[in-house]
Amino acid sequence: MRIWQAICGSCCSVLLLSACDRVAAGAPAGANPLSSHGAWARTADSGATAAVYFVLTNAADVADTLKGVTSAVAGSTGMHMSMQHSGMMQMAPVTALPVPAEDSVAFQPLGAHVMLTGLRRALLEGDTVPVTLEFGSGRKIEVRASVRRP
Repeated sequence: MRIWQAICGSCCSVLLLSACDRVAAGAPAGANPLSSHGAWARTADSGATAAVYFVLTNAADVADTLKGVTSAVAGSTGMHMSMQHSGMMQMAPVTALPVPAEDSVAFQPLGAHVMLTGLRRALLEGDTVPVTLEFGSGRKIEVRASVRRP
């Protein structure tokens, strides 16, 4: 009986410590603190390039980093940042984008956005475009962007 109690006590301790680690990391077990809302993409012809915009929210109490984006509708997918330099708008690729703890990052025209290059099909008004976001933490979320005219 004592051996059984010792085994049960050890197992309960391990489970309790594991749950505490998850809460300390900012998310209950199984929950993804990363989410998006307001996702939309510009209309575009097949073979062309389109942009995807959304608001990315990190509800965790620890920061994360957006490291990559993919989408089956494009030949290549990447993060870009538009900025004004010497009076001209320029766009540059971004390989990583910090997402602060308990904060949001807006992907919007003339700012951060996801570029879909070499579209495999036309993006027509009313369509939905799936984009997968991959984070430094290993988490992934799928954004479903509604296609519309700007």
